[in-house]
This record gives sequence, structure tokens and C-alpha cells, in this order.
Amino acid sequence: MKKLIYIALACVGVLASVNVARYMGDSSSKAPNYHSEVIRTLFAMETSSDFIINLPDSDSNSDTSTDKNTSVTLTSIIGLGTPHGKAQGNYQIGEERGEVLLDYMFINVLGSMTAENKMYFVAPFTVSNQGSGVFTYVGLFEQDIDNQTIQHLDSYFIGDRIKLNEMRLWDSKIELSFNQHGEQQAYAEVPTETVHLTLGVDDVIPTKLLKQQDI
Repeated sequence: MKKLIYIALACVGVLASVNVARYMGDSSSKAPNYHSEVIRTLFAMETSSDFIINLPDSDSNSDTSTDKNTSVTLTSIIGLGTPHGKAQGNYQIGEERGEVLLDYMFINVLGSMTAENKMYFVAPFTVSNQGSGVFTYVGLFEQDIDNQTIQHLDSYFIGDRIKLNEMRLWDSKIELSFNQHGEQQAYAEVPTETVHLTLGVDDVIPTKLLKQQDI
């Protein structure tokens, strides 16, 4: 069946600890026998390529100072085998230090494998730095089985300090349910306003996430 779904579900039952050397995407610093521990754990692929998140353009949220050309290598798995499992990566831009967490428990595969042995999937991730914000996005990714690579194609901004309740596929659409802060609610409080959002993709071979409806 769908290879990626099987691997993602298998991760739920695995109880282990993963210790990973923190490579920051510079291929010249990799050992000759280097393999991405994150890709091996989540997708069962032995590859020297990394799982890289492209930080969204800072224009999408004025509170972030990230550069759209900045990429973050996911270097470790935290909480493996628990409902709170994440793939983690750190970055530094000048004096700013930040963290990216990809929630692989919410991975959803879009359709079947293509004739070119490629699969497309979506997963939420958060970006945080020394500030108080924790910015959540949905990422669109391509898995190339033959070349054993993961490519980050697009991101859709969901909100700041939200609580994601559910993310699933329904009738080829990506449905999300999350809590955000109401107009009269302080960010220090737990968000209570429930929002339902539906996203789609732009084509059969997707490259972009599109908003479908907001209930």
C-alpha cells in the first residue's frame, strides 16, 4: 500500500531513543558514511541527503526575522514512540537562534505514488526563536523514492501559538482543526477559539498549498 503511511504509522509503536550528531546542512562537514537519521527513522531510506525545512518568508509574519532563503536541517527525533514525537532542527541567523519542530504524527499522504516513483505529503511544523511567538505552518513535501530525497515545496501559515487538534485528508482535501486565541484573550492563556480550515493543492502534481474554505 502507500509506503509512507506504513512507515509513519510504524513510528507510533517504536519505543527507542535516537542520538543524532547535529549537522546544519553543510555537506562538506558530513562524514563519508553519513546518513540522515531523521529520514532513515521516518521513511526507512538510507540517504546522505537531509530533511530540510525552508523557513517561510518573513513577510508572512512581521514578528519573525527569518529569511526565505534560510533552510533548516532536521537533525534529531524527540519523543519517538509517543504522541508528542517531533523531528527537530536548529538554526542561527546573525544573533538570532531558533528551532523548527516537524510533527510527523500528523503526516498525511496526498494520493498514490506517481509513475516517477514520487509521493507527496503534508505535515505541520513550528518555527520559534528567542521571542514569544511559536508560528505554525503546514508544509507540502515531495518524497523521491528513486533518489531517496525529501523536498520542501511550499508552506501555509496557520497561526501563532495555536493548538492543533486534528489534521486529516477528506475527499482529497486537507482538513485542520485548531484552537487560536480570541480577540479578548491574552497569548499567555491556553487558546480556546476553535477554527476549521480546509487546504488543497494546486495540481495533480502539487507545488503549492491553497486555502479552500474557512468555517
